[in-house]
Amino acid sequence: MLTGFVLAAGFGTRLKPLTDHLPKALVPVCGQPLLRRALEWYKSQGIELIGVNSHHFPELMAEFHKQSSIPFTVFHENVKIRGTGGALYFARDFLSQTPEFFCSNVDIITPLSIEELYPIFMDMDCVVGLVAVPVAGKGSICYNASTKEYRGARTDLNATGAGADFVGLAFYKKEFLSLLDNTDFSIVPVWKRVIELGHSVKVIEVGNPYWKDVGTPQAFAQIHFDVLEKRLSLSLLSDVTIDFDNKRAYSTLLSSREISRIGKDVWSEASRIPEGMFLERCIVMKETILPIQEYISNKIVTPWGNINI
Repeated sequence: MLTGFVLAAGFGTRLKPLTDHLPKALVPVCGQPLLRRALEWYKSQGIELIGVNSHHFPELMAEFHKQSSIPFTVFHENVKIRGTGGALYFARDFLSQTPEFFCSNVDIITPLSIEELYPIFMDMDCVVGLVAVPVAGKGSICYNASTKEYRGARTDLNATGAGADFVGLAFYKKEFLSLLDNTDFSIVPVWKRVIELGHSVKVIEVGNPYWKDVGTPQAFAQIHFDVLEKRLSLSLLSDVTIDFDNKRAYSTLLSSREISRIGKDVWSEASRIPEGMFLERCIVMKETILPIQEYISNKIVTPWGNINI
């Protein structure tokens, strides 16, 4: 049995003005908050003991926690954000309840199977297993392609070897927690310290799966387009109709005349499309009031303003 931990304390500054009003963890993707998707993913993989760290908009996170149908423990970072290293140190007693634990960034969307990756990690004889996609000649991390030993972040000038993109998912053995201290912030120096202390950090190669980091407006929008293109399957709200032939999704409340004002590559949860309005290649969030007589394209339309994509 694995303990799961969702890193959900980030500010999501690249998604402003959306994240001026919501914590990044509660940003809706295809109608569902990122954190809800993470919790559902964990549950579908047999993980029931789940921790979540938080910092930004604690009152909204507390309300989500109260209403969540999937139970989880909140580790709220009061004074300042702690980074991954600090978050794991802060939650070390919780995470030590099982021999191994799994950690993921809340903004990662992927259909990868934790259940299938876990035995691979257990066979690797390492304290940390970083899930990564091999990338020829580049990537965010370096590693030995033969032994799978992690050699450092690509930004480390001393790091050499094959390249891979770390996808924000990692397995840890319980003993890793004893190697943390209360000054840790970023996880990268911690991985380096683990190696210096004689432990092994390895890379779990995953080929070329679908995965997106929802950190940018472009990635946020692309996930919606990928669902419309059937490149990705996600759980969806019952009040949204998907027209795969025309690559558009819209509220079930709309009339046929309103639907005719929606072009291709549109994900709109607006309950009304005014006369003179036309939407094309855009994302429109629920509770957004659209203006009359306007053409909208290449934007994420939120109740608090538009974001270019």
